[in-house]
Amino acid sequence: MKKVFAIIAFFAAALSFASCEKQLDIQNENGLSTGMFWKSQDDINAGLNAVYGMFYRQGTWTRNIYTQLNGMADDGVSYAGWTELNEWTKFKYTNYNFAEGTVKIYSEHYTAINRANQVLDHIDDPAIKFDSEETRKDMKAQTLWLRAFYYYYLTALYDNEPLCLKTSSAGDQPKNSNPDEIFTQIENDLVAAIADLPLKRTSERARPTKGSAYGLLAKVYAQHHKWDKAAECLEWIIEGEGKSIYSLEPKWQDNFSCKTENNKESLYEIQFSLCNYVGFDQTDNYLDANAQLATQIEVNQSPKNEGWNNVEANRWIVEYFKREKTLDQKNDPRLYYTCWYQEMDADFPENGITKMYNKTWAEYQYSAADNKRVFIKKYSTDVYPLYYWNDNNVRSIRLADMMLRYAEVLNEINKAPNAKAIGYVDAIRTRVNLPTLANSDYYTDPKILTDYKEFKEHLKIERALELAFECVRWIDQKRWGFDEETLAAYREVDVDYNNFILGKHECLPLPQVEVDNNPNLNQNPNY
Repeated sequence: MKKVFAIIAFFAAALSFASCEKQLDIQNENGLSTGMFWKSQDDINAGLNAVYGMFYRQGTWTRNIYTQLNGMADDGVSYAGWTELNEWTKFKYTNYNFAEGTVKIYSEHYTAINRANQVLDHIDDPAIKFDSEETRKDMKAQTLWLRAFYYYYLTALYDNEPLCLKTSSAGDQPKNSNPDEIFTQIENDLVAAIADLPLKRTSERARPTKGSAYGLLAKVYAQHHKWDKAAECLEWIIEGEGKSIYSLEPKWQDNFSCKTENNKESLYEIQFSLCNYVGFDQTDNYLDANAQLATQIEVNQSPKNEGWNNVEANRWIVEYFKREKTLDQKNDPRLYYTCWYQEMDADFPENGITKMYNKTWAEYQYSAADNKRVFIKKYSTDVYPLYYWNDNNVRSIRLADMMLRYAEVLNEINKAPNAKAIGYVDAIRTRVNLPTLANSDYYTDPKILTDYKEFKEHLKIERALELAFECVRWIDQKRWGFDEETLAAYREVDVDYNNFILGKHECLPLPQVEVDNNPNLNQNPNY
């Protein structure tokens, strides 16, 4: 991995003069260095906040990761006018150094990880005085959680990236690690973090809690197919101490509104703000303390002719939502808040005329071909005109995901769905007024309630509808695995999978510049 620049790591200069008997060795008081920094709790906190600061970069949660994760998944698609950008969601990789598709994502995740490593390399220094030992432990636990978070998404994309656990230096040439090694490290970090994170936070909601750590750890254990371990985490969240903290929001749509953030369904949210109301692309928080603290998720997935329209929905997700009616014979309300499409007003007459960015569908004057497209409504706001930035928090871990994941984990452990697994699926369904699985008029095959494979296949549908466009689906698909049978099914609903090659496209290529500059780093298989 090439050298990534730390927020506060500069080399101090030492001047040597051959004609002198003594060397002049003076600390430059006009600039920061490791010799001057990492001396106090405030320094540690500044370093920790710099790790959080990496949420607000184009390669992390400002922009590009939404296009990549949602675009590669079978429910998303890109018709972006920037051809290379849309091809990176279609498993068509020609330039392994494409900045928007990979270099920014890879390098900025490693910048975050290196910042975390700097904090961890210094936080246990006995010379640093903290307000209390509890404060030190909490700050260390936060840092471990953040490092785990960034590695989780790196591994979702690249699989075989280097595992770096110490502050990087210019001469480092780390080798590839495999997913098993990386997941094991993430698990170790999160287990350690759980011990010292608080149960709740009354302020500073950006900082994780025990629930945040259990939620992320459950995701990692599931990807690692450590089903029993995942069940322990999910039990804590849903049936244990977490039960008094987390519950489903009565209104499903409140999970994606900027007016109902940090609600009781949320285990962790990336906090966004428009407090720095900046221009088009002022994202350089390496240099500018007043750079944006918001996200571009809305303009990134906005309808054609409105914003960038870099990623949108595949039509099948609408049809799957409409398969089954609610108890009062209406369409699934989640569809209304997930997608925007031509027939929407007819499908939801009770909601009147629907507009996005102050326009009806007809007012966009789309062609016949574009009238068949489906745009993403989830996380949109009522702002008009559409602005480059959005302050709607991204819900990284929410209870509905945990409940459906628990159902999946229990099915894996028991090799059949038990009453508890079915009950958690029913809880997700009845929240939006759908019938229980046993009473469904559409999913009538009794094997869904008794057979391991049939229940697992049905869970794929439930997760698709509940969690669409939340950067979850691609990771789900990787957990379930790819083979000829699953590829055939994906190709029926997403033509992009005609480009998918088994043994290759389960992950992205590593940036070629990283491979070229590091003799210990191998390109991902078959690239």
